[in-house]
Amino acid sequence: MKLLSGIFFFLISTIAVSQTSLDVVRNEFNKAVMDEAKSESFNDLMNDFENPSPKIKAYRAVSEALLARVLWNPFSKLAQVRKYQSDMESAVALDPADIEIRFLRIAIEYNLPPFLGMSEHVDEDLDFIMANLSTVDSLKVDPSYGNYIFSFLLGTKLCTTDQIVTMKESLGQANSF
Repeated sequence: MKLLSGIFFFLISTIAVSQTSLDVVRNEFNKAVMDEAKSESFNDLMNDFENPSPKIKAYRAVSEALLARVLWNPFSKLAQVRKYQSDMESAVALDPADIEIRFLRIAIEYNLPPFLGMSEHVDEDLDFIMANLSTVDSLKVDPSYGNYIFSFLLGTKLCTTDQIVTMKESLGQANSF
């Protein structure tokens, strides 16, 4: 019995630490998006994770793309974006049904310069997110993070009026946008 309770305690504490780590990552991601000077510290944080989950791998990939903003050499910038692309493809392949990973990919690809030709998943990811809005609760995040995702999507002007209505209904907050 002690072994079972020990395993249970370990699993619960691991889940709690994991969720806390993810909350920290999301917070630091937001800071890096808002202030490019924080890109390096976000990248350092993401590279500190050992045996990262697919979601953490996706944030690590995003940290590579955000790091490209602070580099001055165009070849270094391109190398960073290519690293992002490779790492993100790996994260998506590991968990293709994760709406947060798809959000991260669309967030970066939407903002990449079109001449790079690296924004091929924007429509696919938007369609995936719209088709899987019911899984937003499975993110187990504060509702404000769900609003963050949807506010970003609304700001891109990629969404149709019907998609906007669907997003509002899925959050149960018809007047929040």
